[in-house]
Amino acid sequence: MNKYTFFYLKKQIYLYLCIYFNNLNMKLSDIILESTEEQKILDFLKHKIKGTEWENRVFLAGGAVRDEIMGKHPKDLDFLIDGELSAGIDFSIWLGKELGEYKKDSNPVIFPRYGTSKLSISKNKHNLPNIDLEFVAPRKEKYTKGSRKPIVSGGKLMDDVLRRDLSINSLLKNITTDEILDLTGKGINDIKKGIIRTTSDPEIIFKEDPLRLIRTIRFMTKYNFKITKSTYDNIVKNAELINTISKERVKDELNKILEGNNPSKGINLLRKTGLLKYIIGEFNDTIGMTQNIHHNQDVFQHSLSVLKNTPPDLKTRLMALFHDIGKVLTKTVSPDGSVHFYGHEDASEKMVKDIMFRLKYPNELINAVATGVKHHMDLKHGDDDASKISDKSLRKFVTAVGENLTHILDLIHADNISHSDESSMKNQINNVRQRIDKLNSQVNKSNFKLPINGDDLIALGMKPSQQFREILQLIQDAWYDNPNITRDDAMKIVDMYRSKITNNINEIKSIINSVG
Repeated sequence: MNKYTFFYLKKQIYLYLCIYFNNLNMKLSDIILESTEEQKILDFLKHKIKGTEWENRVFLAGGAVRDEIMGKHPKDLDFLIDGELSAGIDFSIWLGKELGEYKKDSNPVIFPRYGTSKLSISKNKHNLPNIDLEFVAPRKEKYTKGSRKPIVSGGKLMDDVLRRDLSINSLLKNITTDEILDLTGKGINDIKKGIIRTTSDPEIIFKEDPLRLIRTIRFMTKYNFKITKSTYDNIVKNAELINTISKERVKDELNKILEGNNPSKGINLLRKTGLLKYIIGEFNDTIGMTQNIHHNQDVFQHSLSVLKNTPPDLKTRLMALFHDIGKVLTKTVSPDGSVHFYGHEDASEKMVKDIMFRLKYPNELINAVATGVKHHMDLKHGDDDASKISDKSLRKFVTAVGENLTHILDLIHADNISHSDESSMKNQINNVRQRIDKLNSQVNKSNFKLPINGDDLIALGMKPSQQFREILQLIQDAWYDNPNITRDDAMKIVDMYRSKITNNINEIKSIINSVG
């Protein structure tokens, strides 16, 4: 049986099941197309509420409807339940009981002040995926000055639509009829024409939740949409309000921009609107800072170029964003007019730790990014063919960067190809990767650690001291030269060192005695 016959039979069986369960009102596309997990949820809810009090009251809201209009599978399902302020809570309780998932005081999780609830669904007899579903009733929100917590009251569908951020995120879909509601009259048209605008007065929208300032930039970047003048002008006008938002929320939006398909555009828009100076003010001095002959861009634009040339990985893109931030502290100009940034990688390492700590990044990610920033210059001397990088230096580099090797090699390559044409080493990292693979193939896998460690030296009667550390460093250096050194080879190094120390001590004693 070929795959096409199997596909046909699978769909025929599904059709017969639909007929058996009187589900013939399903759309043909639901039968023909493979369902995503989210689509399974939508199909299930559609038929579950048929003939109940919830029919025509359950609406898919926001991003999932936007994605459907754009021809994408729905994700991040959020539901609006038409009714009083408790409607979302009431529906989640009803659904939880219907599914056998209801647990008093724990599932659903209820937020009565806002009329919202979250129901966790685990794989059960209904063959639904593990998923958390959020439900809310239409509501009005009123903010008092200086507070991020709104006063909430019940409202109509239009009230809820107008409190959302952008027109493209304001669409509703009646899951009973599949009808899409565009209550602002702008959402569908803005999606088709590629326009970003707020659902209502941008001054109000941004002041209600200033995180929307960054979110708007993210959507501009993600979809490459244009923005209306009034929306853009109000971002500029209210940029300082981003300081009222928690660092965790700001960090999360920044990450989404960095992980997107055009991170350099997103960061540049943050700069143009004035948001960046409140998020990462350290970049201010990089703007317009001229560099040396190896560059044809200022420090900021070069950083954006490196960012653009990295793969869509958060760790690597954070490395790219911050790799030259320390140049603001290390720039010098020689009498002949040449520009230098000696030690900028070390200054950048310290600055990135401070910045990421301030933005509430986890320590593990901070340390990884700082490692990349610190070592991004390590291979610059090696030329395009990497011929000037010794095996020993390469082993030292690999050891120093550890598990971050792939990310840092990606960073260095992006940095290399973002230099001026004369200084761009386009082939270096490809050659380095080949060299590393070759070096690894020459090493006995059991020898990826030193043949002697501190415990061995203690067993020889030595005590941890400066001499103790010097011996281990000598063994480490020997390992860089030849990772296949044996324990006997390492013991010879220990004996030579101890003999040298003994001879030095005897020589000192002889000098003292002669003076006496």
